[in-house]
Amino acid sequence: MGILNCNQASLESIIVRAQTDLISPYIFYKLCQEFCLKTGTDKLYFGEPISCCLDFDRGLGIAEIRTFLDGLAFYIRLINTPNSTVNFWLSCRDKELKKPINITVKVIGCGVVGRVAKIIIDGANPVAFKTFFDPDFVWIHGPWGEIPVGIRLKYCGVTRDMAEFLFAGTSWVVSEWIDYEQSKLCNREGLTYQEFAKKEGLTKLNPLNRNNYNLNGIRLDPGGIQKDYLGRRWVDFYRGIWFYMRKIRRDKWRGIYAIAHQFLRGIILTFRRLIQKPGF
Repeated sequence: MGILNCNQASLESIIVRAQTDLISPYIFYKLCQEFCLKTGTDKLYFGEPISCCLDFDRGLGIAEIRTFLDGLAFYIRLINTPNSTVNFWLSCRDKELKKPINITVKVIGCGVVGRVAKIIIDGANPVAFKTFFDPDFVWIHGPWGEIPVGIRLKYCGVTRDMAEFLFAGTSWVVSEWIDYEQSKLCNREGLTYQEFAKKEGLTKLNPLNRNNYNLNGIRLDPGGIQKDYLGRRWVDFYRGIWFYMRKIRRDKWRGIYAIAHQFLRGIILTFRRLIQKPGF
């Protein structure tokens, strides 16, 4: 445990760098891999779990919740049933005196890079849990893109129209869960993403996917935010093709299905955008 804490502490330089500037997924991945080679570990975590995820009295501390979420990420990747709900009970250290901790997991969405679940721990406020299908693939979507984006936006106070990044592992991300009633009642402060992007020279949010917003226009998924530069779209196109080629090579027919699904989805979303009024 001492070595793990020491290694985690040495991650601070990467986290500080991600707070200072928006790191590309390719640089972020390189920094993390260099850290893994140097320390001899592949267990990387960014940020500490929030209080509603912990129960120290019943043995659910920071290390335990991280270990549980590592296993949950692997389990969720295997789920094929839409909107499935699963209950878990974590046994406490003193089984005679303390009841098990109940964790409810409901899968609420699925895309080409991962699945999103709603997690409730012993009736506390829910959190959004995203697990990634291909954590080894480096792309603007996925953990190596979303984690540095989440760190940067949270540090800079982009909270008015964006769900807050909470904490993450290298194959999953936990963020604020925002439903209609919750966001309707709270007075969210901070910058809007549009204000921040204009100042920092970042890409606009994808207007096609309406499912990325709740009813108050709060973005639930950062989804591919990066620095904007001349020729970026051509670079993204090339890297996207390379990403899917590797996916086909590794997953065979599943990779081909993913490309076909994404292509059809793009056509549908574009058509909806053309026939609907602008806005959320």
